[in-house]
Amino acid sequence: MKIKNKNINLKRPIGMRTIKTALAVTISLYISQMLNLGAPIFTAIASISTMKASISESFNDVSRRLFTAVFGVVLGYLFSLIPLGEEFLPLLAGIGIIIIIYMLQVLNLKRMIILSCIVFVASLCAESNKLVYGINRIIGTFVGIAVSVPINYLISAPNLSQNYLRQAKSLTELSKMFLLELITKSDHKITDFEIEYNKLNEIYKTIVSEKSMPVHGELLPVTTEKIMKLFDDISFRFHILNSIKERPHVEKESQEMVESLLRLNIFTEGQLEGDLNSVYNFHIKKIISNLNELEKIIGDNYEHE
Repeated sequence: MKIKNKNINLKRPIGMRTIKTALAVTISLYISQMLNLGAPIFTAIASISTMKASISESFNDVSRRLFTAVFGVVLGYLFSLIPLGEEFLPLLAGIGIIIIIYMLQVLNLKRMIILSCIVFVASLCAESNKLVYGINRIIGTFVGIAVSVPINYLISAPNLSQNYLRQAKSLTELSKMFLLELITKSDHKITDFEIEYNKLNEIYKTIVSEKSMPVHGELLPVTTEKIMKLFDDISFRFHILNSIKERPHVEKESQEMVESLLRLNIFTEGQLEGDLNSVYNFHIKKIISNLNELEKIIGDNYEHE
């Protein structure tokens, strides 16, 4: 039987984050066995979910995971104290689920709903001493977190700055292509640029968050901030030019700058005239100036792999 799915890539290497996650789970489960915590699934879940793409995300996830464990365990234990027979246990579980989902939605903690529900039901339905079971779940979650966070930092800590520069380099090339599209075509779409620009912005926000962490990987805060400001300006000007459907008449100075940046000759005459065409050329020159500066900054800091 032949596999025709072109998205399957058997040559894809195993990433370091995958290896670190596996190592964290392995160590956490050994510790769980040594402490005789039982039901190690929650220890493994904590290890896996805390292994984030950045140190700041891992640290920020700690409080959420501990809250999830404590909240689910406490509610499950309190519900188990209600003096009703086993036949009412499913009903209690349903009522508890409603309470959890509602409360976490009110607190804007929707990402914790699923795990909180799982911990609650496991605690409520535990056949052993429910208090001991609940305490073991909390300890198990703490063990998973305590193992995963140091491993994420100590072993090949995520290099956000290089990820950012890599994305910035890609966005610079995309910006050149979109600039050419603006100049030479009446029908142009800014969607691709926006998608990649938003990706860059998300990485930048993570770097800003990372700076406040007690430990973090290598950062280039000044460089990343400068790059973001340049792309913010480019994005602003792209949106202005994208709203103009007529092709511009590229003035000589703008044409020389475009040809120098893109390393090709532009033989095109647009329909714009007068002040609007002058404004268009003004933005072209500003965008090119920003792109030239970006290429220099990225070239000085980007580490080729």
